[in-house]
Amino acid sequence: MEIRLHNVSFSYDAGMTIKAFSGSFSSGSFYSVIGPNGSGKTTLIDLISGFLKPLSGNIEINSLPVFSFSKKNLARLIAVVSQDHTVNFPFSVKDIILMGRHPYISRFSLPSAEDIQKVEKLMDICGISHLQDRKINELSGGERQRCVFARALCQETPILLLDEAFSNMDIHHTLQMLQLVKQSVKEKNRIVISVFHDLNLASTWSDSLLVLKEGELRAFGSSTETLTEEIIKDVFQVDSIVEYNQHVHAKQVYYPMH
Repeated sequence: MEIRLHNVSFSYDAGMTIKAFSGSFSSGSFYSVIGPNGSGKTTLIDLISGFLKPLSGNIEINSLPVFSFSKKNLARLIAVVSQDHTVNFPFSVKDIILMGRHPYISRFSLPSAEDIQKVEKLMDICGISHLQDRKINELSGGERQRCVFARALCQETPILLLDEAFSNMDIHHTLQMLQLVKQSVKEKNRIVISVFHDLNLASTWSDSLLVLKEGELRAFGSSTETLTEEIIKDVFQVDSIVEYNQHVHAKQVYYPMH
């Protein structure tokens, strides 16, 4: 599985958001996207998912244009978890997660026993089995986010896009979900692309980092290559100390007090 973007640009009325982006993403890798607010991180996720159409350039999945796939087939390829997911109807937690199986259920058909089994397994893995009959609009932000996570995993897609998907969770559940995602990258050969604000989490969990500033790709590679004091100063306008941390086996960023 490969996602390839070639010279992709996109703009809102306020101006260019993504500028001539080119890059590729391959199976079995966890990619993190970092950058300041307004740098185009969410827009990049929306373009890859097919939610937005580029102004110019091409986005392909296995050499096929993303817009050549039907909505149902695209839903079998890509699952998305965003931080601002809202549900306006009082569906139960179990019903929400079951929506992840819809791409595989024929129209006017009922979920199979296997579908139900997958839902129950994901609720257990994500630690929300006790919430299955609760209405999603009655949950805390972190509980709701784990529910949406479980739904995305229930889609069983080879591509998982995470847009600040951990922002509403406490550190315990953040690490639990990250471990689950990282495990799926290795065992199921997934492509995971995740937007992070926390540079240290991004460095610890990902195989490659993408650094965006004002819609431009400033760096793309391992944290060893991309997480430097010079790049952080250029992109975020802050002074930092970047050191390898043997406890997490990755570079970590520290911010000195002046």
